[in-house]
Amino acid sequence: MRLLEVLKQKAGDDLYLVGGAVRDELLSYPISDLDVAGPFAPEQLEEKLGGLFTFKDVNPRIGTVKITLDAENCEYTRFRKDSYPLLSGRHRPDGVSFVQTLEEDAFRRDFTINALYKRLSDGRIFDPTGGLDDLKRKRIRTTRAPEEVFSEDGLRLLRLVRFAASLGFEIEEKTMAAAKKYAPLLADISPERIREEFMKILTADKRYGVKDAVFRGLEMLREIGLYEFFLPELLEGIGVTQNSKYHRYDVYYHTLYTCQAAPPELRLAALLHDIAKPLCVRRDGNMYLHSAESAVMAETIMRRLRFSKKEIERVCELVRRHMFDFNGEASENKKRQFVLQEWDLLEEIVALKHADSVGTGCFTENGFATRLLEIKKEMKEEGVFVSVKQLPVKGIDLVRLGVEEEIRADILKTLLERQAVRGAKRDKESLLSETERIRKEILRRNEK
Repeated sequence: MRLLEVLKQKAGDDLYLVGGAVRDELLSYPISDLDVAGPFAPEQLEEKLGGLFTFKDVNPRIGTVKITLDAENCEYTRFRKDSYPLLSGRHRPDGVSFVQTLEEDAFRRDFTINALYKRLSDGRIFDPTGGLDDLKRKRIRTTRAPEEVFSEDGLRLLRLVRFAASLGFEIEEKTMAAAKKYAPLLADISPERIREEFMKILTADKRYGVKDAVFRGLEMLREIGLYEFFLPELLEGIGVTQNSKYHRYDVYYHTLYTCQAAPPELRLAALLHDIAKPLCVRRDGNMYLHSAESAVMAETIMRRLRFSKKEIERVCELVRRHMFDFNGEASENKKRQFVLQEWDLLEEIVALKHADSVGTGCFTENGFATRLLEIKKEMKEEGVFVSVKQLPVKGIDLVRLGVEEEIRADILKTLLERQAVRGAKRDKESLLSETERIRKEILRRNEK
C-alpha cells in the first residue's frame, strides 16, 4: 500500500502497524483495517509527514486520528496507558496518559494476539505480551490478569468469544475461568455495543472461513454465561424436545444448527425463528402457533438491542412467515398468494426455510420451499402484477365508476390478489368487470 510506504519513508523507525493487521498477516490472512501506533502526538506526526496526508480527529482524548493518502487510510493512535474507575465494567477510561514505548502501550490492550507490533521501517515484529506463542498455540489469552482486563470493559467478554470463534482458537484456561466469573459485567454495557459485537459473532465464519465458527461462538456465549444478560430467551430452549420424526435436537441446539446453516444476512432471523417454542409448550402444550409468537418475541428482543425499525420489520416478517406450507399441503393458488405477498422477501424466506430444515438434523433441504421459487418464476413469465401501482386499473377508474372512497383501496388490493391466480385475465377490461362484484362483497362484509 502506498500509504504505508510513505509512512515508512517519513517516520518508519518510530511507527508501528499494530493489532489485527499484524495478527492476520502472521496467520497468512488478508489484512484490511490498518491501525498504526507511535510516540507522537497527532499534530507532531502531521508536521513530521510534511503535509502529505490529511488528518481527521477520531478521538482526540486518546490521541486517535484518521490519516488519509489518496483513497487509502489508516487510524493512528499515540502510545498510551489507561486507568479505569473503581466501578467495574465501565468501558471508558477515566485517565489517559501518553507514553513513549510500545511495551507500555501493549499491556493496555485486551488479548495478546492483538498486542503485536510491526515496525514500518524494517518489518521487525515486537511481542511484549507473548502473542506470537499464543498464535502458534491457537489460543486466546489476556495481556494481563484476566480479572483486571475484563473488569475494565465488560464488552471484552464478547470480543473474547468473537476472536475465539472467528479464528478457530481455544480460550486459555484462566481466561475462560475469569470470563465466567465476570460475565455479569455485560449488564453494564450499552445495548448498542452489545448488538454490534453480537452481530459479528453471528457472522464469525465470514472473516476467516472457519466453518463451525458461528456454532462455536453461540455455544461459548452459553458456556461463559453471557446470554442471561442480553438474550435469556434463547436459553429456554435447552431441553425442550421436539417431534423425533422431524427433529434430532432440542429447541436450543436446533436453533444453533439452523443459525449456522443460514446465510450471514439471515443469521439473526434464524436465531429467533423458534424463540417462542418454549413459551408455546408451557402455555398451549404444543408448538403450533410458535411462528407468530416468535415474531412478537423477536420484536421485543430487537427493540431491546436497539435495532433499526427497518431491520426489526424485516426480521420479524421472516420469522412470522417461515412456517408457511410446512407440510406442502397448501393449494397452488394459496402458494401464489403467499408469493405475491412476500415478493420482495421470498428468496430470504426460502433460504431460511432451507436452513431450518438443515437445522433439524433430519433433512438437507426443503422441497416445498423450492417450489415457491418456481412459482415466482412462473408468475414473472405470466406477467402477473405484483403491486397495486402496476395494475392497469387506477383509482381514477374507480371514481368514474362511482365506487365509494373508503373501499377503493380494498378493491384494488383484492384485484391484485385475484389476478395472481393461475389463468386469471389481467387486461384492464377484465379487471374492471370484476370491480362491481368485489365492491358488493366488501360492502356486505363490512355490514356484518
